[in-house]
Amino acid sequence: MKIKLFFLLYFSALSLTFSQSNNKNIDLLRMGDMIDKKQDSLKSKLPPIELYQFINIENDTVFLDTTLTIKKHYKFNYLRKDDFGLLKFSNIGQTYNELIKTYDKISIYPVNSFESKKHAYIARNEISYYRVPTPLTELLFKTVMKQGQHTDAFFSSNFSERLNFSVAFKGLRSLGNYQNILAGSKQFRFTSNYVSSNDKYNFKLHYVTQSFENQENGGLTDESLMNFENKDPLFNERSKLSVKFENATNNFTSKRYFINQEFLLTRKKSNNLFSIGHNLEYETTKNIFEQSSPSEFYGKLKPELSNIMDRTNIKTSKNEFYTFLNSNLLGKLKVTYSNYNYDYSTNVMSETSNKINANENAVSLKFNRNLLGQKFEFDISKNLFGEKLGDFFVVNVSSNKNFNYDLGFSIVSKHPGLYYELYESSYSELNWSNEIKKKLNTNIFLKIKTEKLGAFTFDFNKISNYTFFNSNNLNNLIVEVNQIDSKIEYLLVKWHKEFKFGKFRLDNQLAFQNVKQTGDFLNVPKFISRNTLYYSNKILKGALFFQTGFSFKYFTKFYANEYNPAISSFHIQNQKKIGGFPLLDFFANAKIKQTRLFLKVEHFNSSMVENNFYSSPSYPYRDFIVRFGLVWNFFN
Repeated sequence: MKIKLFFLLYFSALSLTFSQSNNKNIDLLRMGDMIDKKQDSLKSKLPPIELYQFINIENDTVFLDTTLTIKKHYKFNYLRKDDFGLLKFSNIGQTYNELIKTYDKISIYPVNSFESKKHAYIARNEISYYRVPTPLTELLFKTVMKQGQHTDAFFSSNFSERLNFSVAFKGLRSLGNYQNILAGSKQFRFTSNYVSSNDKYNFKLHYVTQSFENQENGGLTDESLMNFENKDPLFNERSKLSVKFENATNNFTSKRYFINQEFLLTRKKSNNLFSIGHNLEYETTKNIFEQSSPSEFYGKLKPELSNIMDRTNIKTSKNEFYTFLNSNLLGKLKVTYSNYNYDYSTNVMSETSNKINANENAVSLKFNRNLLGQKFEFDISKNLFGEKLGDFFVVNVSSNKNFNYDLGFSIVSKHPGLYYELYESSYSELNWSNEIKKKLNTNIFLKIKTEKLGAFTFDFNKISNYTFFNSNNLNNLIVEVNQIDSKIEYLLVKWHKEFKFGKFRLDNQLAFQNVKQTGDFLNVPKFISRNTLYYSNKILKGALFFQTGFSFKYFTKFYANEYNPAISSFHIQNQKKIGGFPLLDFFANAKIKQTRLFLKVEHFNSSMVENNFYSSPSYPYRDFIVRFGLVWNFFN
């Protein structure tokens, strides 16, 4: 309640600042270092498309893009991201298994707990701020598996030439084809940004609430897995297959408040711009696993309990004070002092709830300079005191001229997640209290992009203190925390290239992975391929642009991690491999003015092959399904 009152007073004070501004210019917000000047099709009497700007927290700016490309096709999904490195589950709104190991953005803060939600969770650096000459609306609609729908509505407008706001809501409800697998989510976003009339003060703020509700069934039973693989016609209706339990739900909720303020202390036209700034972020997160009666797959309840209500709360506040120098001679230099306060509570519904809480501090320095057509970046952060904040050292060199490349080296020490350290459940065998070391990751990467050969990525990681959940028995879901002392070497090589043949295109993306380790801890397929052959053209005197084609995806067999509902995460296993099955999709997309229409026939070859397609060892992949949707931009 206190924090909400604080923000109310804070915004009221800012509104007084807005009312005193003399707004005359529309070209006010600073442009970022990377501006994507896409050609678009906005016509009529609307302002130029370049004036509809999307700005991130680093002030990098891109323009609104209403074109229809193969990249838009890849991103027309629940995440609204290209999911090449992910493996979907049978129902939209469920989690994703990883085909390519992903790492959080380099930072000093611990990895978020309950990682099954990390792909759909909207992080702070994924929030955009806007500047629009006229009100802008975007609507997304897409069909789901059985009852429900997926929608994402966004609206942005400028109160004045210097003050913008946006509101957005993303909602989902999908029943799914298997028993007790309903998925639902609600994500509300509000943003605002402002620049004063003399350009010496600006702020960005956002408020985000996120709620994910999943009915959990633990996957198919052994008997149902056999019935599924035997293609018994009786079980073509997937709801007839038995699941491990039908009485569990998982609820994950998050609320985040964020404010960035920056004050310019020098003249705007000076060769040395010096400013000070402050970031404030406050977030509350809770995860609840609830079950009306115990399941044999998790063992016995604690003697004093009769039902399952496992609730974990996490409260964090981050204060970052920084100074920023932008010099024509010296480049850009940013020094930041960070204060991190966290309060982690597990077994919250009990009188014996345990906690981890502390107040920690760190300092960081970031420098970048353009020299001889190359961009040099140097970033270092050091934990001053405390056990959870990490350290990192990053060097990066890149160029977008002539030869497009990005070369980097980093050493990152980071806490793997608070729930590895302490967790209490109503189940007696799902309790632990551990001393967890920070994971140390050394990374070298090189990205090269050429017109003739395509884009190459070479990414090598050397990992110490790798931390994971482990279960040695495929017949139960009881896990323990493991952290290995031996080092893991992980190599990822990716290639992407599109070939053009008149109106036809062949888009190819390949990935090769190799892991050197003393056991089966970090498990990924050795090879992943996605190849899309499509045709595109304009018809009806150019009024309609359409694309249609086929997409093929394949990955080799590997010991995929198993989803574990009680901990809302994955655990490793080495009893069953999945993969080695082709995924064939057909699509037909069209664009009429600023409306994009999408039709997709997913996994249409499912009835032509053996039932060996899985998302994890106990969860089958999606069957054949036809889905459609649209994205509509309009301007008031």
